[in-house]
Amino acid sequence: MTRRTAAVVLAAGAGSRFGGGKLLASVNGRPVLQHVLDRLAESGLAEVVVVLGDDARSIETTIDWRRERRIRNEDPVRGLSSSVRIGIEALDGATDDVLMVLGDQPMVPVEAIRALLDAPPDAARPIVVPVYPGDAGRNPVLVGRAAFPLVAEATGDRGLGPMIAAHPELVREVPVDSPGGNPDIDTRADLVTVLETAWAARVRANAEQVERFREVPDGTDFYAPVSGLFRADPTRTDDSALDALLRLVRPADRWLDIGAGAGRYALPLARALAPSGGEVIALDPSASMLDGLREIAAEHGIDNVRVVETRWPPVDTTPFAADVALIAHVGYDIEAIGPFLEAMESSSRRLCVAILMDRQPSSIADVCWPPVHGEDRVPLPALPDFVELLQARGRAPSVEHLEREPRRFASRDELEGLLRRQLWVEPGSEADRRFRSALDGLVENGADGAVGLVGQRSLLIGIVTWAPEGSA
Repeated sequence: MTRRTAAVVLAAGAGSRFGGGKLLASVNGRPVLQHVLDRLAESGLAEVVVVLGDDARSIETTIDWRRERRIRNEDPVRGLSSSVRIGIEALDGATDDVLMVLGDQPMVPVEAIRALLDAPPDAARPIVVPVYPGDAGRNPVLVGRAAFPLVAEATGDRGLGPMIAAHPELVREVPVDSPGGNPDIDTRADLVTVLETAWAARVRANAEQVERFREVPDGTDFYAPVSGLFRADPTRTDDSALDALLRLVRPADRWLDIGAGAGRYALPLARALAPSGGEVIALDPSASMLDGLREIAAEHGIDNVRVVETRWPPVDTTPFAADVALIAHVGYDIEAIGPFLEAMESSSRRLCVAILMDRQPSSIADVCWPPVHGEDRVPLPALPDFVELLQARGRAPSVEHLEREPRRFASRDELEGLLRRQLWVEPGSEADRRFRSALDGLVENGADGAVGLVGQRSLLIGIVTWAPEGSA
């Protein structure tokens, strides 16, 4: 006979340590509580009761509800245990088990929920808890009907913790292989940790996907074969992103361009700063990119650029002190984004600037992944995630949105070279045969002879500016 299991989501807390409103704080573009409810739905639980508190009205109007039943804890200051009791009392007599879920744990692993639901009944031990690597927490908790009376006796703000500690003989532990555990969001710092952890997980997943299909090694300089595609005329006047940067320039400024590449922005910024005695520090790990920068600088007589071949962040940011720190299409694949941003801010006296797209630049090759590799490309974090992280870190970013036409190429060979680089396929291999075959139906030639991909949409670009912590 199938057991009837319901979930009770505890979402009545005031979030005082967070500063209020934590269940609606944004994680990957969705409220914290939405993540919890989505993961319960993914696990297959159809009966869900959500216990709300003083924030009920704002939560009701923000969450994308399914069939969840919402009830109100009229006096949530009595503590978490009061919501536990209200949730239990809301269930009918046919409920065999209840899964107690905290509403402020947006990363609750679906595999943990399923492991608890799949645990065979044991009347002698009716309480089931997950055990994560490193002993990272004991939530959510599955409670069998035999333990309902104990739940009703819970008091205070620790929920089921004291009861579980007092009755170890009633508890079963289920190992769950989820290295990140199931972190709470109690403070703003917790939110930052969750966002940085989620960012890092996406970067790793993206990189791990590449390793499964890679036929071509990166080599010592990943951009060497395609560095020519990143060169740009420093005197151009048709670049709206550059125009936005130039409006931020002040006389005698020093700008630090992190990931300067071939100088797409570093060189025109240097030209603008030259009359006032300002300068640009152009930093990049690619020798071929920086060679291109030096060549273009020499062609145009730009001599107020200091070129540094290194990766960011450095151990010491002092040599890179500047008035403005800039990243342009850098950061998408940075796993440790927190230290990266901290070093960027520590090097800037006045302003930090980021130019990012709503999806990573390599997404031009996404359409090729299914026919070549048989699966969709794992997306990297991009503009929305970056702004969300800055806000969680207590910054007040301003975003100017721009739209750029899809990129076009001088020839099919040039387009193929870039796409092949983003697919990691060896010329002449079976994967390369699939690539070239798929490309036949994807390439289109414009009236001007430029080559692009069918259905490419305009790129949404954000110019993000914010004051570093402690700036005047």
